[in-house]
Amino acid sequence: MCKSFIALLLSLSFIISILSTVTSAGQIFTNCAIEGTAAITFDDGPSMWTHELLDFLNTKGISATFFVNGNNVECIYDYADIILRIHQEGHLIGSHTWSHPDLTSLSKTEVSNQIVSLEKALKKIVGLVPKYFRPPFGSYNDEVLNTIESHGYTTVLWDIDTEDSAGRSVEHGLGTYSSSDGPPSSHIVLNHDIFQTTCQELGPRGIQIYLDKGFKLMTVAECMGDTDWYQYTTTPSGRDSTWSCSG
Repeated sequence: MCKSFIALLLSLSFIISILSTVTSAGQIFTNCAIEGTAAITFDDGPSMWTHELLDFLNTKGISATFFVNGNNVECIYDYADIILRIHQEGHLIGSHTWSHPDLTSLSKTEVSNQIVSLEKALKKIVGLVPKYFRPPFGSYNDEVLNTIESHGYTTVLWDIDTEDSAGRSVEHGLGTYSSSDGPPSSHIVLNHDIFQTTCQELGPRGIQIYLDKGFKLMTVAECMGDTDWYQYTTTPSGRDSTWSCSG
């Protein structure tokens, strides 16, 4: 009995070490917790190309995760229809900060402002506060992680990077999908839906590669075994003068 219990603890510790990095400030997840699953994630949007990606996901019946910004390449209020569509079609919305700064270069107050500003926009547009957070550039330190956790977030990075944001070709990105281990391994894949080629080619073709490998594709929350996708939901507000990224 005692030996069995010790073996169970060792097994759980091994699994946690594979799925995440434990720092003095908390845990950072890089893989799905459920074997044979993969979460396809898209950062930095929404953009004018996101609709096309959503069309593809809808035809496949696949749920993805979108780590959105408030005012990075585009203003989130100009793409409120896409935010609503992401939510209504069963995808997960995560936080990627308001304006995509390197959080390690900011004060604690500035990091909090980046988090809260996006929360305000998402509450207005779609009536939710995210639970999952991805720091821009994957950059963090203990103070940043502590601040993220103080706002109720779980930090999620990735283990597969298509490097589309670095200007690498679609074929290079597809190579990262193809060369990654198949089930029972699990993966969190980084893409960016601000690029036309990602929404039209890399995302759809990469997803097909993973389907052919036998992965079950789902949101980050689902592949973590989490049924509570958001910190809380509320009633969205009507569009008014505050729906602006200026001022």
